[in-house]
Amino acid sequence: MSDLRDKITTTFSLSTVSSLQLFQLTRYSGFVLIGIAFANLGIAKSEIGQFESFLWLMGLFSFFWIAGLMNSMLSVYARQSENEKKQLLFTAFILIMFISLIAGIVQMSTGGGSILGLCYLMTNNASYMAEYILYLHHERKKLIIYGLIIALIQLILCVTAEYLFDNVELALMGLLIVSVVKFLYVLWLIRSYTITILDWKKVKALFTLALPLMLSFFVTGSAEYIDGAVVKHYFTISDFSIFRYGSRDFPLFTILAATLSMSMIPEIAADLHTGLSTLRDKSLRYMHFFFPLAMVMILMSKWLFTVFFSAQFADSGKIFAALMLLTIPRLVFPQAILTALKENQLTLLVSIAEMLVNVVASILFVQNWGLVGVAMGTVVAFTFEKILMVSILYIWHNIKPGQYIAIKPYAIYSLMTIAFYLISLYM
Repeated sequence: MSDLRDKITTTFSLSTVSSLQLFQLTRYSGFVLIGIAFANLGIAKSEIGQFESFLWLMGLFSFFWIAGLMNSMLSVYARQSENEKKQLLFTAFILIMFISLIAGIVQMSTGGGSILGLCYLMTNNASYMAEYILYLHHERKKLIIYGLIIALIQLILCVTAEYLFDNVELALMGLLIVSVVKFLYVLWLIRSYTITILDWKKVKALFTLALPLMLSFFVTGSAEYIDGAVVKHYFTISDFSIFRYGSRDFPLFTILAATLSMSMIPEIAADLHTGLSTLRDKSLRYMHFFFPLAMVMILMSKWLFTVFFSAQFADSGKIFAALMLLTIPRLVFPQAILTALKENQLTLLVSIAEMLVNVVASILFVQNWGLVGVAMGTVVAFTFEKILMVSILYIWHNIKPGQYIAIKPYAIYSLMTIAFYLISLYM
C-alpha cells in the first residue's frame, strides 16, 4: 500500500517550476475570467474599455523593469551563499518599492494617471516578490494555494462591483483591495525569508546588472503597448476592448513558455552544455503539446469568442487566431541563453531592432487589415527578434541552433501551424 501511495504522490506531484507556471497561469486566467464575465453580463464595451485601459496603463509603467529585475536576480541567485541569497531577495524588494514610487509619480503626470494608479503600482508590483520567494524556497503548495485564493477574490470583487453598481471605478477599487492583500502577504514573506539589512552597494550592483535587461524587456515587451497605442490612435475605445480581448492569446502559451525561459537561466549559467541539452529536451516536449493545441485554437477561434464572450466580440477571434502564430517564435528560447551568458546589452540592441520592426509593420498592416493587421505586425517583429538572437548565438558564441532546438519537428510543426491559419481565413 505504501508503494502505491508513493507512486501516486510521484505521479501527481508538481515540480517547483511547474508550480510557478501554474501560479502564473492562474493569475492570467483570473483576468481572462473577469473579461468573460464582463462580456456575458452585458456590460458596455466602453466600460470594459476603461477597465482594460487601466490595466494597460499600469502594465506600461511596470512590465519591463519587473521582468528585468526578476531575471537578473535569478541569474545570480544560485551562486550566492545562504545569507547572500536572503539579502538578495530583500535588495530586490527595496528596488521594486523605489522604482514603483517613481513609476507611480510619472504615471500621475500623464493624462490617464491617478492616485489609484500610484497605490496600485506600489502594492501590486511588490507582490511579484511573493511568487519568487515561494518558488526559490520550493514552497509549491503555498504558491498554488496563494494564486488560487488571490484570483478568486479578485474575480468576485471586480465582477460584483461592476455588475451590481455599474461603476468601473468600483471594479478598479476591487483590484486595489486585492493588491493591498498581496502586499501584506509579501511583507510577511520578507520578514520570514530574508535578511532585512539594507546595503546600498548591493542595491546599486543589482540595479546595474538589471538595467540593460530592463531596457531590453521594455523594448521587447513594448509590442503589447505599441499595439495598444496604434489601436487607440486609429480606433475607438470600444474597438480597444475588442483588440485587448483578442490579443490575450491562450494563457498556457505565454505563461508556460515565459516561465520555462526564466527557470532555465540559472541552469544554463551553471553549466552551459548541460543547460542547452536540457533546454532542447524541454522545448521539444512543449512543441508536442503547444503546436497541436495552437492549430486547434486557430480553427476554433471565432467560435470560441462568440460562445465564451458574446457575438459582439467575434472580431476578437480573428485577432486571437493571428496571434496564435506567435507559437512559432515563442517555442525557441535564445533569450534564456543570452541572459545566462550575461549578454544583456546585446539583448537590448536586438530588442530595439524588434521594436522598430513592430512599429513599422503595425502601422503598415493596419491600413489594409485593420485590427488584425496590428496583430500581424507583432508576429512579424517577434519572429524577426528570435531569428536575430539565434544568429548572434551562432556567430558570436558558436552555439548552433540544433544544440537547443529540435529542428526537424520544429520545422514541421511551424509549417503546419501556418497552413492551419491560412485555412481558418476561409472558414
